[in-house]
Amino acid sequence: MTEELCDFVASQVASGRYRTASEVVRAALRMLELQPADGNAAGEQKAGPDSRTDRASRSRAQRTPTNGRSL
Repeated sequence: MTEELCDFVASQVASGRYRTASEVVRAALRMLELQPADGNAAGEQKAGPDSRTDRASRSRAQRTPTNGRSL
């Protein structure tokens, strides 16, 4: 990671929002997973068999702790 990214991760841990750098990275990766690859607006779902999986992923991301609980 760049020095800037390392500083950002460290600042997130120092803020108390996350307990470890690993938690920050996991939360960021979850957010990245939720970004649509096909240009749809964030939060829009395509109809189809994977819609239920998309909702489950979104629900997990919404449970990202802000009070020090483990991810």
